[in-house]
Amino acid sequence: MKFFSCIFLLVSILCIAQLHANPPHDEKLTLYKKRWDRLMPNQSKLQFAGSMGMFSGGPGWSYGKRDQWETDLYLGFIPEIDEIEGHMTTTLKQTYTPFRFRLNEFISVEPVTTGIYITKIFGEYFWSKLPERYPKNYYFWAVNTRFNIFVGQSFVFKMGTKTLGKELSFFYEFNTNDLYLISAFGNKTIGLKDIVGLSFGIRYRVF
Repeated sequence: MKFFSCIFLLVSILCIAQLHANPPHDEKLTLYKKRWDRLMPNQSKLQFAGSMGMFSGGPGWSYGKRDQWETDLYLGFIPEIDEIEGHMTTTLKQTYTPFRFRLNEFISVEPVTTGIYITKIFGEYFWSKLPERYPKNYYFWAVNTRFNIFVGQSFVFKMGTKTLGKELSFFYEFNTNDLYLISAFGNKTIGLKDIVGLSFGIRYRVF
């Protein structure tokens, strides 16, 4: 009898432990939904220039307590110029917006936006390893990959309740990259205007 009592006690403990280890079905669904929502892009951007192609665009994610962080993926293109074929580009961009001023119920200003991005150009003339036709150490950098930094501003317009979306923003940015900075370092003939570019863009935030 004592043996069966011990077995019953052990089974009861295991059942209680299992009950606490596995949340109820509704809680599981809520947890899965929350994780899935985090993976879903909640914004998209379209950008002109910026060393990532003439036009580029793609989905992105905003996060943080004030949506102050953004991560965006771009696919862009460089058009054919003077019989030189066009090229595709891809960019991974990280943006930080420290604060935002609200002008009225519908318009806000983000006076400072800054961040970094990595751009890769695809094509025969853009390589990551030095081709054999060049002497060793002729180029010390990869032609197809550039690391960029930028600073800019954006103007945010809140969308109405009858429209699909949360806000629409217009932004501009000044950017430069690692190769420009290295080339300009100690070279007085290269001015700021030679290494800094200007770009414009639109951000559509869904939720």
